[in-house]
Amino acid sequence: MISLTKILNRLYLTKFSFYLLLGLILISFSITFYLMLPNNNLVKNPLHLQYFLMADVFFVILLLALIIRQLILIIIYRRNQKDESKLYIKFVNLFTAMAVGPSIGLVVITSLFFNLEFRTWYGGAVRDVVVNSNIVARDYENEIQAEIISDTQLIMREIVKVSRNNEVNINSINQGLSEFINLRTISNIYLFNKTGEIYLNFKDQENKNFLLPSDNIFQILDQNRVYIFQLNKNSISAYKKINFLGDIFMQVNRELNTNIWEHVSATKDAYKIYTAKENESAGIQITYSMIFVLFSIGFILIAVLIGFNLARRLSKPISNLIESANQISKGNFDAKVSEIDQFEEIKVLISSYNKMIGEIENKQNQLISKSNEDEEKRLFIEAILSLLTIGVVSLDSNFNIIFFNQTTNTLFKDTKKLQNNNNFLLTFPDWKIIFDNFKKSKKILENFQTELLIKDDLRNFNVRIIKEFKDDVINGYIIAIDDTTSFILAEKHAAWSDIARKIAHEVKNPLTPIKLSAERIEKKYINKEFENDDIKTLTRTISRQVDDIGKLIDEFSSFARMPEPEIKFDNLSKCLYESFLLFSNSHKNIKININKDSQDNYYQFDKFQMSQCFNNLIKNAVEAVEKIPNPSIFINLISEKNKIIIEIIDNGIGISQEMLNKIFEPYFTTKNKGTGLGLSIVKKIIEDHNGKIRIEKNKQMAGTTSSIIFENINA
Repeated sequence: MISLTKILNRLYLTKFSFYLLLGLILISFSITFYLMLPNNNLVKNPLHLQYFLMADVFFVILLLALIIRQLILIIIYRRNQKDESKLYIKFVNLFTAMAVGPSIGLVVITSLFFNLEFRTWYGGAVRDVVVNSNIVARDYENEIQAEIISDTQLIMREIVKVSRNNEVNINSINQGLSEFINLRTISNIYLFNKTGEIYLNFKDQENKNFLLPSDNIFQILDQNRVYIFQLNKNSISAYKKINFLGDIFMQVNRELNTNIWEHVSATKDAYKIYTAKENESAGIQITYSMIFVLFSIGFILIAVLIGFNLARRLSKPISNLIESANQISKGNFDAKVSEIDQFEEIKVLISSYNKMIGEIENKQNQLISKSNEDEEKRLFIEAILSLLTIGVVSLDSNFNIIFFNQTTNTLFKDTKKLQNNNNFLLTFPDWKIIFDNFKKSKKILENFQTELLIKDDLRNFNVRIIKEFKDDVINGYIIAIDDTTSFILAEKHAAWSDIARKIAHEVKNPLTPIKLSAERIEKKYINKEFENDDIKTLTRTISRQVDDIGKLIDEFSSFARMPEPEIKFDNLSKCLYESFLLFSNSHKNIKININKDSQDNYYQFDKFQMSQCFNNLIKNAVEAVEKIPNPSIFINLISEKNKIIIEIIDNGIGISQEMLNKIFEPYFTTKNKGTGLGLSIVKKIIEDHNGKIRIEKNKQMAGTTSSIIFENINA
């Protein structure tokens, strides 16, 4: 089967040879058709027609062989399950149906008309017309011949009349015949002998219309018969022997109606041809039918072969496109389709396809290069993350683990096993509420502290969650987990060291006057200098300094024992207003105003701690303005879309920028009797409520403005 396929493929016609073959076939068929035309002199030689008919048969057989070759190849490809054959067969069926269908219909209809026309020409009606026309022509010819025979007999009589005792008088004959010619339609009369000597002529002195008979004609005339012939198309002539004059003969010419006589001749010729063709009609019909069938088969085969060629030229590039696409799907981008010898539209398609392949190859190379770069970056990032002491976890939008560094498992000492594609909250179920609330909120960053017991060791962790967005939709999360246990301990140690130092400093200040007072009392006691006023003054000094130390201890105790806030959804506007009423009623000499919305604002907060903050800030403002003229305090509560701002503005003595930078540090104070813990406590409370606090100098007037800001109030 493979060798047969190779042999058939070698018999392939090139484009030039295909069109050359079609040209030769058309030339051969055209010459054959020309030779078969009526009244063609070349038809007289049957060999010319026979040669071309043999050539036509050869070309038809060649066309049939080419079509059989194509059919065999289709069957072979079909059995081999080639995709190309399926598409090729569809195109072949389409073009064959388009070519053969109308051709067969035309052949059938033409055959019917040919047979009908042939029968019409040799049918009864046409035959009757031809036969009757021939009868009329023959009768007319017979009538003319009868008339000229009659003329010869009448001339013989005239000659006999003028003859006496078998003696001929030329003058008498000339006179008698001249009168006879004038009465008849005779144009010429000649009297002559066998040697051609003319004795007498009429109306032709130069003997232009005389023709000497041949020996055969003289033999007929010697039998006392009339010989009729046509000297030219304008006349009819007759020879007659004048028996009583011996070897004397006469030629009589009579004029004819040229048009009528030509029609008579044409009718006779047509009758002869018709009769001959009628006898050959069966053979002619068969011959012409066979030639017509040969031509029809030839043109049908040409149409089918053209259909095969078109089907191949259409299916081949499409099959090549399919094969190329399969190769490209396997990564072979060199499998481009040739644009040579294609239709212009298909060439445009293939050109666009090849350009697309080039673009796809470039894009793939870019993607591969980008992928390699991303892989290198990923490895670089993994290397960096592996060196970090912070655990980093990447999650998708459903909190499934995408990536995590090894530090994460190290932080939890393998008590928490993280695996890719597992849900992160299955490992940390206690964090589910925090994560769900953060997902629903509009916040981008969430930070919280937590404690975990790891192998009997309580560890502190700071967890920070960051949202990743793509097209304004949450695409994933990045979690940073930091073990802050050592940092918190160090911070606590540092804080306690600082507090101890500051407490020692604050306690040391009143100890000096206490010590001096005690020494003076001791000295007076030794010297027995007891003066009641001096002793009283010294003891009061000691008592006052002891009270200051006690107050310092109480403030420190309050700061150190600050309880966890009990947060609940409450009326923030009402809490602020209560603090306003407390100070406005107790300081009538100070103009204290509040400006808030008519609609109350609610927020998650601890009412006791928030009241402590408001009271502390308003108290500071009161202390700042109580010793100046026209003291005033403005309290503003401003509610925006997702934010609450509380401002406490005074027109007091103000504070320098250098002191503003240290104002929230513990034990830093600008007051003579202040402990420096009030604003530290306020800042801690506000931050525990996810708020911010700032204190700044007024720009338009003297004094300061204390601002508390709560953001994401709807989260």
